[in-house]
Formats: sequence, structure tokens, C-alpha cells
Amino acid sequence: MDNKPKNVPSSAEAIYESERSYFDHKARQYMEENVNGDWLINPADHMSTLKMWGLDKGLSGKRILECGCGTGFFPVLLAKMKAEVWCFDLSPKSIELTIERARLNGVSGKVRAKVASFDNLGYEDESFDLVVGKNTLHHLPDIREAGMHIKRVLKKGGKAIFYELSANNPLLIFIRNHIIGKNRFIPKLGTPDEHPFTKDEVETLSAVFNNQCKISYPKFRFFGKFDRQVLKQRYRFISLILNGIDKMIYILFPPLRKYSYKILLEFTK
Repeated sequence: MDNKPKNVPSSAEAIYESERSYFDHKARQYMEENVNGDWLINPADHMSTLKMWGLDKGLSGKRILECGCGTGFFPVLLAKMKAEVWCFDLSPKSIELTIERARLNGVSGKVRAKVASFDNLGYEDESFDLVVGKNTLHHLPDIREAGMHIKRVLKKGGKAIFYELSANNPLLIFIRNHIIGKNRFIPKLGTPDEHPFTKDEVETLSAVFNNQCKISYPKFRFFGKFDRQVLKQRYRFISLILNGIDKMIYILFPPLRKYSYKILLEFTK
């Protein structure tokens, strides 16, 4: 089944423009809501995230490229782990936000951010030890082309790690296609063009890397998604229960992990 949304722009240029506009708005909103917020990042507070990605050690001096840097959280976190970080985003406002976060965290010299898309990266061949991205690939109009660019900038033996939405759960996809965004009470989150990563797309990207692909499900995400999308995390007690159910399913029922809304993909060049 094709899980891509209907009525998407027909050209990559139109999709990129739509994405740029959406994430410019999100970056402005973030800056307005966090004018007096704490933008500082302490790696010790995020070790579970780093371990999930396999990035909790051995990053000193590594050259890392983040695709779609958003608010700048991940590139700054990696820079504080002593990596040399390059990053890009379609959104000029997101790049502005990333540069400011790097400055406030004292890692401006280790974070190089620029406006770019996958089809005009501008980095030299075999420049990076690692390429990473979070919730990025499922926004792209041509996954194979993106994969080729990712592979080109990776050093031989380098890895590309992406944390994405997954289309493996038929119930979640049914809800997404037929309930989410159909009324004002349950709005669609995200851009008009994004869609969960399908099995075919995973296979397409894997083929680019000669099937050197490792797939894992580091956490089970189902009831927590319902809480965020429908209940909008308004009730802390209910949020704790629903996220606790997700954790219990992950621990007690390993065969169900593949139906998580989240998937971690690791490709080796």
C-alpha cells in the first residue's frame, strides 16, 4: 500500500519550498517561546539518547554531518562530545537558531551550519566519518538520490545513522490516513509532504549501500504517539501511563518492536 499523502507537490522544488516555509515558521516559534529559556546542553543529561545512536563514546576528532539540524540540539550535543560537526537545513531560520545555540554553548568553532538540501550539499567526496539525521529522510521526494549524496560524502567504512518514522504498523497508518488531520480536534503534525518510511524505501536506501544496512527498534512508540497526537500531552499522569505501556511492551514482547512508529537505520559504506 502507498502510504504517501495525497495532493503533494509534483516537483522536488515545490516540496523543498513547502518544507522550508514550514520549518522557518517552527524555528521562529521556537525562538519566540524560548526567549528566556535555557539553551545550554549538558551531554550527561542525554547519554541515553547518545547510547541509542551508538554515539556515547569515541567521538573525539570525528567529522560528523547532521542532515536537517532543526533547533541545533544534536549538532551542539555532538560538538560537546568533542566531535567536529557540520550540519545543514533547508530552513534559514533553523540555521540561524543552530548558530545561536552553538554560540551560547561555546562550541561555535566546532559547529559549521549552512542552508542546503540533499541535492546541493557542496561537501567534498569522502569528507565525513559519520552522517546522521533525525526525522529527516521521510520528508524527501527522492530517497535514492539522497542516499547517493549521503554515500558520496561518507568516508570508506563510514556510517550513516538515521532515526525515522516507520510505516510498519498498519493500525497507526490507518489512523494516520483516515483520522489524523480530518478534523480540528486531531490535527496533523508535520508537513503536508512527509510520510512514514515504507519498507520499499528502506530497501531502496539499503541497495544504495550494497545492502550494508542494520535495522533496529531502540524503543517502542505507539501509545505515546497517541498521547502526543490526540491527547496533546495535556495530562501528565496519563502521559506517564501511556509511555509506561510502551516501555512494558518493548521489554516483554520483543516481536512487537518492529511495529513501533520509530525505526533506527544504520548504513555502512
